[in-house]
Amino acid sequence: MSFLKNIDLKRILFHCIYWISFLLLYLSSKSDNTSTYDFTFIYTWKVIAQATAAYGLIYWIIPQTLDKKKYLLFIVFATSWLYLVFAFLMIFKYYYLEPKFPGFFDDWLGHKMSVPERLTSFKLIFREFSFITYPIIILGFISFNRKQQRFLKLEEEKKSMELKVLKNQLNPHFLFNTLNNLYTLTLKKDDKAPEVIAKLSEILDFVLYRCNEDYVSIEKEIALIENYIALEKLRYSESRLEISFAKDIQESNKISPLIILTFIENSFKHGVINETKKASIKMNLESKKGQIIFSIENTKPQNGITAITTKSKIGLENVRKQLDLLYPKKHQLEIEETQSFYKVKLYLNP
Repeated sequence: MSFLKNIDLKRILFHCIYWISFLLLYLSSKSDNTSTYDFTFIYTWKVIAQATAAYGLIYWIIPQTLDKKKYLLFIVFATSWLYLVFAFLMIFKYYYLEPKFPGFFDDWLGHKMSVPERLTSFKLIFREFSFITYPIIILGFISFNRKQQRFLKLEEEKKSMELKVLKNQLNPHFLFNTLNNLYTLTLKKDDKAPEVIAKLSEILDFVLYRCNEDYVSIEKEIALIENYIALEKLRYSESRLEISFAKDIQESNKISPLIILTFIENSFKHGVINETKKASIKMNLESKKGQIIFSIENTKPQNGITAITTKSKIGLENVRKQLDLLYPKKHQLEIEETQSFYKVKLYLNP
């Protein structure tokens, strides 16, 4: 019973219809003076030969050779298999079909040939190979297309799973940093703490509900960035930090959420926290037809404390992986670092 459950009845029905269609196609070319019974009986065997050649190639030889990139072995096996089917068909014609239907094969190319002559005649081999293989080409194309669709589906599922894992790593990292900011303010009993909580609630709404999507509008991403900047401004005085965020939104594009925020986090972490003088962060975001350009530049502390933490490396590596998954060959990431500044420029082609 378990064997019957594994049978794909739709697929079997499709294959039956496919070969019956070929038989009907041959019947449509039957001349008026030929018996329908004779024609149907003979061409049924020819279709059986074609189907045998097709299934041997598609389900046995190709998976064992071509799919494993054994090209020479594929040519040898495929040619041998087709010749074996051809030989069987010639022998079957000679010993069974021709004696049973003597008038049917009068005009056939190999009618007067003996079995050895038929099996070695290049002209006959070429003609019969052409007859045997053309339904295989069509069926092979259909089979290849189905495999490609399954492969693409699996790749999409794999990509979605990888993105989910990466975002699950990135979101707690981002939230941890924001909660640290809030913790610092509450210890100081700062009056800004309620405002931080309000901004944090907006960020949480974005992270928990909107980050499940692969892409969000550029306006939503800007709102997240501005909330984050507002939180950081509450943490640092104007004498400690100079920050600018220029926007030029000519067209509303879609963008992967949190992609840009990681670079901003790193700028604050390495350009501001350890800076004893006044730090500077400059950001620019352009959204035009078919392209998003984001750049961020921050000064580096001149006190020698510029080490990149493991968490920051994880965040940056996650962004690189997300870019590869979401923007394959459609992004460019440029990182420039000198003794005095750190600059990132990201080009996205949504």
